[in-house]
Amino acid sequence: MNLDLLFKIAGVGILISVFHTALKQAGKEDMAHLCTLAGFTIVLFWVVQLLGQLFTTVQTVFKLF
Repeated sequence: MNLDLLFKIAGVGILISVFHTALKQAGKEDMAHLCTLAGFTIVLFWVVQLLGQLFTTVQTVFKLF
């Protein structure tokens, strides 16, 4: 497994948590939630791409389809 992706996900999580805390302290809770949602969406796209690669690899290994 590629460790770079794990570090990217951890970095995004730390960055988003800092932004969320700062925005919440500033009284902009709606922007804090949008920031969190944006970070989650970015990470979700990365994970979906990895799952697509996994399914492609499984298909080629077992010669499905």
